[in-house]
Amino acid sequence: MRIGRLGSAALVLLLCAPAQGQDSGIAGTDPAASFGAPAAQDTIFWYPAPSRCTYFTPAARAAFRFDDPQTWRFAFLVMRETKAENSAERGYVMVDGVLRELEKVRSGADAAQSNVTVWRSAGEPRVNVNMTMRETERTPETITLSGTMTLIRGEGRREIAIEGNCTG
Repeated sequence: MRIGRLGSAALVLLLCAPAQGQDSGIAGTDPAASFGAPAAQDTIFWYPAPSRCTYFTPAARAAFRFDDPQTWRFAFLVMRETKAENSAERGYVMVDGVLRELEKVRSGADAAQSNVTVWRSAGEPRVNVNMTMRETERTPETITLSGTMTLIRGEGRREIAIEGNCTG
């Protein structure tokens, strides 16, 4: 099948045009700055979650039942690469319906002796997550934590209460 010159030109223009509703960036604005605060109601549905740490909103924590896969809804997950010599951790958060993978930037105690961990995404729009957690219980198998998760994107910020636990 042969396409004429006019058809070829139209096809090239169609392929080069920005998608409908997509910011072309021509106006010179920073694409990340055009996004507002991330939605706080986004949750990750991951069953079974092969995670080292699982974090819930208080409502999701109260609804969680280990034997009910429909209740496996998380605010944040931490997974560890176990095959690597220097095992790296990756964080996962759902922002505006998109699951984002994050890398750990730093972790340490703040002035109130809470553990603060800063995570950031690799892709655009850039998403940062600051986790400020306090240990509430410790058993030989798990550590239970409570605190806040602050989602940051562009100039937008959203802070939500979270509860969770970590193993190993």
